[in-house]
Amino acid sequence: MSEMIILAASVGIPAVPTSTARSFAAAVAKPKVMQRELSWSERLFFVPMARSLAYTFSRMFQKDITRRYPEQKMEICSSLHGVPVLVMREDGSPRCVACGLCEFVCPSRAIDITFGETDRVIERVPTVFVIDMLRCIECSYCEEVCPEEAIVMSSDYEVVGRRREDFVWDLKRLLKPISELKARIDWIRKTYRRWDPAEQPAPPPDGVFRDPRWAGKPRPADHH
Repeated sequence: MSEMIILAASVGIPAVPTSTARSFAAAVAKPKVMQRELSWSERLFFVPMARSLAYTFSRMFQKDITRRYPEQKMEICSSLHGVPVLVMREDGSPRCVACGLCEFVCPSRAIDITFGETDRVIERVPTVFVIDMLRCIECSYCEEVCPEEAIVMSSDYEVVGRRREDFVWDLKRLLKPISELKARIDWIRKTYRRWDPAEQPAPPPDGVFRDPRWAGKPRPADHH
């Protein structure tokens, strides 16, 4: 230690006196350590093991609480949030009008849509519709925001594949006949209360807006 002090003094570094020890502030001045002495049975580990085995054998012959998957499948109901699929019309075309709302609202950015023009009554159709099932969290936001009931949550909850490309579903794989999704569509209309005139808000009385900013003011004329 003395050699280190002499070396430090030779290079011009002020030496720290060895007599002054560094002191650190403790969170507790005098911490009290709680320690329990183990009994002889606990030291031998016989009694704890006997208790654990007794608990195991007491639960062994009771009724199962968990489902033995995959031998025992899940009970499918209309409210199940499975993987999202697209609704196909009777003529084989998708209901989707490529508005992009589902792609915009998706929190995990799992949907990718490329739209194209069409000669039918609707203006646009999706030429490319891709959902990455590895990114999809099955939140049903896309189903809730869709104005055409074109994308719904199916009853399929098993998604398997050997490569990452197997989990990227294109338009051909996403399309499902409307007959297979009728129960889910009925559940959507009941839950979100769509297409029910009784649930629609009443029109403003006398053409006056209910917005507080327009209180007492007549409705402006349409310029369309």
